[in-house]
Amino acid sequence: MKMINTFLDRVEEIIVAVSLTIAVALTFTEVILRKFFGSSLGFTQEAVIYLLIIAGLIGASIGVRKKVHLGVDLVIQQYSPKVQKAIVIATTTISVLFCLTFTFLGIEQVQVIATFGQVTPEMEIPLYIPIMVVPISFGLMSFRFIQQLVNNIKTPAEEILQQEEGAH
Repeated sequence: MKMINTFLDRVEEIIVAVSLTIAVALTFTEVILRKFFGSSLGFTQEAVIYLLIIAGLIGASIGVRKKVHLGVDLVIQQYSPKVQKAIVIATTTISVLFCLTFTFLGIEQVQVIATFGQVTPEMEIPLYIPIMVVPISFGLMSFRFIQQLVNNIKTPAEEILQQEEGAH
């Protein structure tokens, strides 16, 4: 499992870094071309939008892994450790269900778009290709939340909030 985690960690970070780097390079190139040469690549805006969406959604999975997503720590500190653990498990379970829902809805959307053969307006690539980031990223987030859920269930109630806070 550790090898899988290490591999996914690396892939997520590379995808985000490459997406942001290409988006910045394309934007810079577009500005130079317009300012000094009066021309444009034409596809830059569309490509940058897709790249930023990819970086944002895959970055959200990194956020889940690093536990920098929204939490309810301040609200639940007033309760006993057992209640705190129950709340943490409940919120993590809701997060798993939310992400799994978007994973499966995203898969359905990709299938529908692929069936109709839609293409992007400027780059004219199959639209399902950039849309695939939705089920992939929410699948990754689901995996990360499931890992947290298993860990939360195994963690003693007295340590649950310390563990949650330790990640921040």
